[in-house]
Amino acid sequence: MLTEIVTRALSQLTGSPMSGDRIKGQFQYAYASDDGQFVAILTHDMTTYVVDLNTQRYFAECGGSPRGFAGHVLEMEGAAARQHPWPAANDLFDLDMDADELSWHQCPGVRGIADAASRSVESRAA
Repeated sequence: MLTEIVTRALSQLTGSPMSGDRIKGQFQYAYASDDGQFVAILTHDMTTYVVDLNTQRYFAECGGSPRGFAGHVLEMEGAAARQHPWPAANDLFDLDMDADELSWHQCPGVRGIADAASRSVESRAA
């Protein structure tokens, strides 16, 4: 089940349809909230991307690594604890997905996949 959720999140984030075999090597590890709405993905450049699957939006956090969800709160380990080039102010911190402080952005996958689908329909109609 986690593989399916991560596949959906990466598809939205990248704008390319992904399959289970295509996601291998794309990230270090991932966590999903219990309800499956939020997915935190740690990439190889040590950036954590959190994708909200319901609203198809994301934000990026460079100050640490995800350690799991407690409800809609993502528990993070500060980068300073791992000798990260962008040190965090605290070794452990939480990010509340329902808080207004997060800088959410629309996933490029929403437009990219929708545009590709409309072009495909147009080309078949022509």
